[in-house]
Amino acid sequence: MSKKALVIGGGIAGINAAVELANNDKLVILVEKNGELGGNVNDMAATFPELDEAQPLLDEQKSKVEDNENIDIKFNSEVISVSGKAGDFKVEINEDGNTVAEEVGAIIVATGFNYMEPNDYSEYGYSRLDNVVTSQEYERMVMNGDIKKYSNSNVVFVHCVGSRDRVKGYRYCSKICCTYSAKHALLLKQEVPSANAFVFYIDIRALGKGYEEFIRDAIEDYGVRYIRGRVSKVINKEDTLLVKAENSLIGNPVELNADLVVLASAMEPQKDSKELAEILGIETDDYGFYKEAQSNMEPVKSSKEGIFLAGSCTAPLEIRESVAMGKAAASESLSFLG
Repeated sequence: MSKKALVIGGGIAGINAAVELANNDKLVILVEKNGELGGNVNDMAATFPELDEAQPLLDEQKSKVEDNENIDIKFNSEVISVSGKAGDFKVEINEDGNTVAEEVGAIIVATGFNYMEPNDYSEYGYSRLDNVVTSQEYERMVMNGDIKKYSNSNVVFVHCVGSRDRVKGYRYCSKICCTYSAKHALLLKQEVPSANAFVFYIDIRALGKGYEEFIRDAIEDYGVRYIRGRVSKVINKEDTLLVKAENSLIGNPVELNADLVVLASAMEPQKDSKELAEILGIETDDYGFYKEAQSNMEPVKSSKEGIFLAGSCTAPLEIRESVAMGKAAASESLSFLG
């Protein structure tokens, strides 16, 4: 039985899984397909509901991996073959064009998620209108100080772009978007108090400790205006944008001039999730998220013994859930490590 474990993915779940294993005196091979750790948190300005600056927190997490002699980080790498069984997996890794063979006792999959590119939603004008951005792009604007130019401006946040959509998107709820958009509106109001923030929503799903209060604070303390209804179209109007929607609470059409429109695009599986599942011999759901052995009682076990799951490669999750799953997956995998 090998003492080594393989962690696939260097985002927040993979980081915590690797550190937990290393702290239990296990050797860890951490495979990251990009050139840096951190995953999607690298593009995050602040956490919620605390609104703590995200990058210092992430840097602290990264250092726990980079400074740990029990963890071998392989950047720009991917797993290309897996054979064997729990306790004795044989793995081949493409590391910067070179094939590396390893033997590991357990595997943790923590490959994270993508934000959907909302190009199919032409009604919103994404990629066609300059001032229509995704939530991820907005985070970068906050980090770069670009939102400061929106003083005395109208900024519109649109929920559920690609989520809860049976026609062009995904049937599932992306779970974090309601709170995520409230965070974006709060960051705007804190940075640019003279700006007006409008949020168009279907309904509010504030699933998490402190999240209901967080959204309520945005409305009551910061004056963020919530309008229940779907946006039907965003168009150019002279030097601004015109947002057309419906207020479904009162049944009236709404037209609003906006200087910036932010789309809360769906969280989706990684593009290669099904390909990796085939290599590993594990199952995915219809969307491409990895399928748990039993979602309620065994949420970190995959359909194959010795292979475990962590973070938002299983479903849309928030940071705290991904951290917990990373640690739990590491704990479960210990029984397969020498």
